Amino acid sequence: MIDLEIRIFGLEERGYPVEITLDGQQEFPRGYLTADIVPWAPTDDPESDGRRLFDTLFADADLRAAWAQAVGQSRERRIRLRIDPAAAELHTLPWELLHDGTAMLSAQDATPFSRYLPIALPWSGAVEERPVRVLVVVSNPADLESRYNLPPVDVERERAALEAAFSAVGDEHLAVRFLDPPVTLRKLEHALREGYHVLHFLGHGAFSRRRGQAALYFQDEEGNGARVLDDDLVNMLARHGARPRLIVLVACQSATRATTDAFLGLAPKLVRVGVPAVVAMQDVVTMETGRRFGAEFYSSLLATGQVDLAVNQARSTLLTDGRPDVGVPVLFMRLKSGQLWSAEADARGAILGTDEPAGFWRGLIRNITRRRSTPIIGPRVRGRWIPSPAEIASLWADEYDYPYSDRENLPRVLEYIAVRQGEMFPREEMLEAMREAFEQHMPSCLKPEREYDTLDELVAAVGWESLTADDPNEIHRVLASLDLPLYVTTNFDNFLAAALKSQGKKPVREICRWDEMLDDLPSVFEERPDYVPSPEEPLVYHLFGNEEEPDSLVLTEDDHLDFLVRISAEPERIPNYVRAALANNSLIILGYGLNDWGFRVILRGLMATTQRRRRRSVKHIGVQLDPRDVSVVDAQAAVSFLEDYLQEVRINVYSGTTQQFIAELREWWERERAADGGER
Repeated sequence: MIDLEIRIFGLEERGYPVEITLDGQQEFPRGYLTADIVPWAPTDDPESDGRRLFDTLFADADLRAAWAQAVGQSRERRIRLRIDPAAAELHTLPWELLHDGTAMLSAQDATPFSRYLPIALPWSGAVEERPVRVLVVVSNPADLESRYNLPPVDVERERAALEAAFSAVGDEHLAVRFLDPPVTLRKLEHALREGYHVLHFLGHGAFSRRRGQAALYFQDEEGNGARVLDDDLVNMLARHGARPRLIVLVACQSATRATTDAFLGLAPKLVRVGVPAVVAMQDVVTMETGRRFGAEFYSSLLATGQVDLAVNQARSTLLTDGRPDVGVPVLFMRLKSGQLWSAEADARGAILGTDEPAGFWRGLIRNITRRRSTPIIGPRVRGRWIPSPAEIASLWADEYDYPYSDRENLPRVLEYIAVRQGEMFPREEMLEAMREAFEQHMPSCLKPEREYDTLDELVAAVGWESLTADDPNEIHRVLASLDLPLYVTTNFDNFLAAALKSQGKKPVREICRWDEMLDDLPSVFEERPDYVPSPEEPLVYHLFGNEEEPDSLVLTEDDHLDFLVRISAEPERIPNYVRAALANNSLIILGYGLNDWGFRVILRGLMATTQRRRRRSVKHIGVQLDPRDVSVVDAQAAVSFLEDYLQEVRINVYSGTTQQFIAELREWWERERAADGGER
C-alpha cells in the first residue's frame, strides 16, 4: 500500500496551493484549489456531494494528472489529507465524502482515509496489551434545559447502545468502564491515570466562533453543568501525560449543530498535544448511526489495529445500510501508518521450546514471586526514548564517512571512529547523543526550562513517573514492579534506577570493573560489607558501564573483545552475588538481537562460564527475540543452538516484540498479585 498525502496550504491569489506526494518521495507539480470552494453548500445526496467535492479538488490539470498516476501505481493507497493551519477553514468541508466516480474513498478497504496533523512529539509504538481498555464518559448535567437550553441526554438509552456496540467485540479483547456520575473533570483526570487506551465521550458542547474556542458540558460535584473549555481539557491531558491512544467524541441524537462544531474544533487540539488519533463528528449523528458505526469500528480496530482502516470499514457499513449521515464521522490522526494496536488480534508472541505457553508464564511468574528470577536487558528496551544501535550506527556511518558495508554494526562503526578521533571521542559522543535523543523524544509539556548536562540529571529533573504516566506497559516501569532484588543491564542509562525510585525503592547502581583502570572505583560491596540486594534496596548492575563513568563504557568492537577476555579469565571481577544469580536463577533476556555483540558477550562471557562452574539442577532461560529480526524458523534454530551451547539449561525463545513480552508479563504478574490479594 502506497502513502498518498494531499497537502493544502493557506489561501493565495490563485487559490489554495495543493501538493501531492507519494511515499514521502515522489512529488508532483503544485496545483491550486479554487477559493470558491468555501462556503460549501451541501445537498441531501452524499454521493453527489462527494463527486462534486472530488471534481473541485482535482479540477487543476496538474493535480488530476498526479492523482491518475497515483491510481496507476497502486490500487491500494493510504490517503492522508493534510490541511495547513493557515487553511483551517477547509476543515468544515465534508472531505470524507470524496467520491472518484467509482467509490467513496473513505469507505474502501483499499484507501484508508484520515485528516493528517503531523506533530513533533514521539510515538511510543502500537499498543500490545489486551484487553484494550475503554473509558466511556456520558455527561448529562441536571440543568441542561433550565440553564443552557439544551435537551437532556438519555443516559440509559445511550449506554445501552454503546454496550450493544462493545458486546460485538468480546470481553477478552475489550474492557469497558463507564465513568460514574457526576462526570467531573477531576474525576476524569483520576480515571485516566489508570491507563486507558480509549476515551469515548458522549454529550453536549458549544463553540464560540468569535473566540475560536470550544467547550464541553461536564458536571460539577452536585451534578449540574460545568463548562470545560477545550484548553482546560487539553492542558490536563498534556500536563499529566495521561493521553489515551484514541479519543472518540460523539454528539448525542438531539445535539445541535453547535455541539458538533465544538467537537470538530477540539479534535485538532487533542492531536497536537500528542493524542495519536481522534474521531469526531462534524454534524448531527443519529443514535442508530452511532450504534452501527461504533460496533463495526471497534470490531475492525481490534482485528486490524489500523484506526484509519477501521473508520473506513465502519463507514462502509453505514453506506450498506443506507444511512444518510455516512460522512459525519471524521478521523484526525498524527500517525502515517494508522497503526494504533498490534496487528495481531490477540497481541501475543509465540513461545518456542515448549508445547504449553501457559506453563512457561506460570513458571516464570513463580520464579519472580520467589525472587529467583533475574532480568538481563539490552538496548532495544529503550526504543521509546533512544534510537536503536542500528539507527545510531547508520547515522554516524554517514556523519563520519564509515567506508564499509556493515553500516548498522554499532561496535564496528564506533571502532572506526575511535581509531580516527581517539578512544574518548565515541564515549563522549554517545552520552551526548543519548541525552539529546531523550530530550527530543520527551513530550514538550514536560521539557524543563533549563538545560541539563547529563541524561541522569535530566531524567531526575523531569521525574520517571511523569514521563511514563501514559504507558502502563513502559518496560522499565513493569520490570521495576516485579519487586526483584537484582537487575542486570548492558545499557548505560539510569532508566531502571529511575523507575525503581519512582516506585518507592532505593536502588543501588554498580558498574562491572571489567578493566584495570576501573579497579579503584568504589563498590557497594566494599563500602557496605553487609549489603545484600533486596526488593526494597535492589541492585542495578551495569555490565557495560554507565554514564557516570565514561571510561567504563563497553562500546567499540575492541571493548567487547577486551571485556570478554578479561571476564572469562578473571570472573571475580563480577561480584559473587551477581555471579551466583546468573548461575542459579531463572534468567529473562530482553532487548537484544540474535547477532548483537551484547547478546554474544553475555553467552560467551557470562552464561557459559557460570554454567561450567555450577553444580546444581537444570535452570531456565527465556530469551525474547523480535520476529522482525528473526523468523520463527530462525528462532526455533536459536533454541536448538542455545540448548547445545548451554548444556543442561532449558531454553525458551519468545518470538515477539519486547513490548508484546512486557504486556503479557504484566498481565500474568498482575493476575498473580490479584489472586494473592495484592500482597507482594
